[in-house]
Amino acid sequence: MKKLSRAKNTMRNTLWGAIYRVATLIGPFAIKTIIIKELGQEYNGLSTLFTSVLTVLNLANLGFNSSLVFTMYKAIAEDDKPALCAMLKFYRKVYRIVGLVILGMGLAVMPFLPWLVKNECPPDVNLYVLFAIYLSESVLDYLMFAYNNATFTAFQRNDVTLKISTVRYVVQYTLQAAVLLIFSNYYAYIILLPLMVIPNNVAVYLAARKHYPDIVCQGELDPVTKKDIYKRVGTLFGHKLGNTFLVSIDSIIISSFLGLTALSLYSNYYYILTAVNGLVEIVTNGSLSGIGNKLLTDSREDNYRFFKTMTYGWVALVGGAAACMLCFYQPFIAAVWLGPEYLLDERLMMLIVLYFFSWMFRIMQLTYRDAAGLWTEDWLKPYVGMAVNLVGSIWMVKATGSIAGVLVPTILVFFFIYTPWEAWVVVKYQFYRSWNEYMGKLLGYVLLAFAACAACYGACRWLSPDNTILSLLLRCVIVGVIYPGIWLGVTGRTAEWKQLWGILLRFLPKGKKAA
Repeated sequence: MKKLSRAKNTMRNTLWGAIYRVATLIGPFAIKTIIIKELGQEYNGLSTLFTSVLTVLNLANLGFNSSLVFTMYKAIAEDDKPALCAMLKFYRKVYRIVGLVILGMGLAVMPFLPWLVKNECPPDVNLYVLFAIYLSESVLDYLMFAYNNATFTAFQRNDVTLKISTVRYVVQYTLQAAVLLIFSNYYAYIILLPLMVIPNNVAVYLAARKHYPDIVCQGELDPVTKKDIYKRVGTLFGHKLGNTFLVSIDSIIISSFLGLTALSLYSNYYYILTAVNGLVEIVTNGSLSGIGNKLLTDSREDNYRFFKTMTYGWVALVGGAAACMLCFYQPFIAAVWLGPEYLLDERLMMLIVLYFFSWMFRIMQLTYRDAAGLWTEDWLKPYVGMAVNLVGSIWMVKATGSIAGVLVPTILVFFFIYTPWEAWVVVKYQFYRSWNEYMGKLLGYVLLAFAACAACYGACRWLSPDNTILSLLLRCVIVGVIYPGIWLGVTGRTAEWKQLWGILLRFLPKGKKAA
């Protein structure tokens, strides 16, 4: 079988993933700030609401993306170019159908838009026109060459599409900021969203022809492969549906029951949360196809040892990010970004950090599940989680009249339904190992991360309690010393740390080439 250069591709993807994330962190940060200051909280809330609604509509993708990329792993390992060409042609057809379905679903949703905004819609905007512009961005993306992204993902060359996207968003954010500052017009700002899709997708198409001239849309998939794809899509739809309800539906519920102002305040914290998500997920996004290739080419024992090491490193990384958020959130928003009037209650802030951790600490086992294609084994999980989350969120937000009522059910679902279920699938069906043993290790890592976060927060509150820039700088030092000190002090002699350190050394200039 053909081995891809996993270490080189992962490093390349991670580098450009970091550059892309920085660009898409700074840009939206500036845009969100301008919208709040120039137009007001309601407009900021509208942006968050429409983005969440369109995320739900994108369920029309049904999971074809993950399913087809997984199918391409084997064809790449076997260097089967005719099969790859047939898959790409099939993917193009699927994407065009999906784009039209999203258009139809969006038009069907339009009459219900006023129900999603609780008496706070700005008087000078037309909800239907705004939503139509947001909708056109999503539809254009599917109809114009977006299927080529699958080839780059399967070949572990996400760095190519990341370069194109980085340029696109730098230009887009610059133009949007200029339009908002000069004209203070929300319509002029959002019309740039669909317009920027066109050059971006054309550039991806041209790059695909340059890098993979032999992989073009031709040929037909054999019936067995099509049947396999459709089977996985059926289960992937459930996973995508469940994940959407556990993330995007929260914003819709907040807008519907608490209003755009509450959604705007929450979205400021949520924006930082998703920005941190994006930064830490660079690791998994850059290594997904490499893991898929490794599962096909290396022994099960080697893969399980590597899985445990990656889980260890991932929880350490997510815990460190949570510690930073816990200690930096309030002084950053109050002193650096918007001002103290935009702060949420300290306890609600802690809940948002817990939401972040519960969402993110399980991503590595999800990465392995996706790389191994184990979607059918936990097909029921998203439906159970969705039901518990939706009913619980609506009931609790009505009972409490607070954003906390929306977050608590989601956190409980992540911790007590999703995490153990996903771990069971990966450990049992991919590695044939003990679920109890793995969960014991994972629980130990989680408790250690909690203890380190609590120590960082306690030290920051004691040594630097104010929400000022000086306090923020001091807290950076405190977290930078305490969190790694506790983590490495407890785990520095474990096999997982030793293997992880060896892997990290390979990325240095004089390191050995990774297998």
